[in-house]
Amino acid sequence: MTSTAVRRLLALAVPAGVVVATILATAAPASADTPEGWPKEESVDLLQALLYFGAVPVLVFLVILALGYGPALARGESVKPGEQLPESQWLGGPRKSGGELAAPDTEDSKAGGAGATW
Repeated sequence: MTSTAVRRLLALAVPAGVVVATILATAAPASADTPEGWPKEESVDLLQALLYFGAVPVLVFLVILALGYGPALARGESVKPGEQLPESQWLGGPRKSGGELAAPDTEDSKAGGAGATW
């Protein structure tokens, strides 16, 4: 390694170390014991903890999944990736075959799309 690379590495590592040390030093009071006059804390039941931190997020995920895929499945559409290729569409355009425009009839006709001139 060159000395420039070592200096850059130290320039990044020292502030990161200071930040980690500051966080650890300020978190020490959080490990204090419960004051004497307060009631003792109740232990958390493992089943209840699994319910809150396991089942509830899974249920939220399933509800979001159902809200996303439910309407498409109700319409009978396929939700497999790459299963159905979209046909050529022109949203709000004429109801002819996909992507078709009328050709100009004469030289002065404005049909056929863009008509830029110099």
